[in-house]
Amino acid sequence: MNVHILNFEPDRRGGGWSAARNLYTEFNSSYEDAEVVLITGPTMVSHEQVDQAKRDGKKIVLRCDNAVRDSRNRGTGMSRLKSFSEKADLVIYQSEWARKFLYPYTRIDGPVVLNGVDTSVFNDSNRNAPEGSHLYARSSRDEGKQWIMAWYWFANNSGTLEIVGKFSPENMQYNFDFFNGEQFRFMGEQSNMIDVYRRNKYFLYTYTNDACSNTLIEARASGCLIVDVYGQLQTGGAPEIMALKDLSKERMIKEYKECLAAIA
Repeated sequence: MNVHILNFEPDRRGGGWSAARNLYTEFNSSYEDAEVVLITGPTMVSHEQVDQAKRDGKKIVLRCDNAVRDSRNRGTGMSRLKSFSEKADLVIYQSEWARKFLYPYTRIDGPVVLNGVDTSVFNDSNRNAPEGSHLYARSSRDEGKQWIMAWYWFANNSGTLEIVGKFSPENMQYNFDFFNGEQFRFMGEQSNMIDVYRRNKYFLYTYTNDACSNTLIEARASGCLIVDVYGQLQTGGAPEIMALKDLSKERMIKEYKECLAAIA
C-alpha cells in the first residue's frame, strides 16, 4: 500500500517527529498517490486535514503514543486524540502500556508496534566511553523527563555527566545547581546524537511513564548501559523496550506493514 505521512517535517525534534523520520524511509508516497494517510501524532495535523483525507477516500492510520498535554497544546491535545482515534481506520499504539493507559479514553482497540531506530547508525561500533561517563538527554522541557532525578542521582555518584537538551539560562548561570565539585558539561541541543552516545558509558533513564522512548532505544542500540534512576525504568513502556531484542526500524516497518494489511 502507498502510505503518506501527513505533515512530515524531517528537521523537527521530538518523539513523533523521530518516528516519522524512521517510517518515512519506507512510507514516502505523495498524498495524491497514497491509499493510506499516516498521522504520527495527533498534534501534528489539523482537523481540517484529517477530514479532507476522509473525503478524499484515504484510509486513516493514527500512531497513538501517550496522553497529549492540553497545557502544552492550547487545550486541544486530548480532544484531537479522541477525534482522530474515532475517525481512524486503524490505531497503532506505541506500547502495551500506552494501549492500556489510553483505551479507557479512546475506546478504540488496536495493535502495538514499539518504535525502532536506524541501527546502521545507532550501534555499538567505535565506542570510546571512559569509565564513569554518564549522559542525561532530553528533547524538551517536559516535566516527565525528570531532570531533577538525574541531578540528585549524579550528586550522589562519582564520574562525569554530559547534559544534552533544552534548559533555561538560569541552569547555565548557576552551575546547574551542582555545589560539591561535580564534573559535568552542558552541550545544549544536539541535532546528531550518534557521537554523544558513543562517548558515554551510561545513560541515565529518568523519564516517568514515557510510552516508548526513542532516546532510550537509541541509547540501548548505541551500547550505553542504562541506569534505572529511582525506578523510572519500571514505568511506561520502558520495560517493553528493555525486553525488546530487535531495536531496528526495519522491524518496526515490518510490523507496520503487517498492521496495514488488515485494512487493505
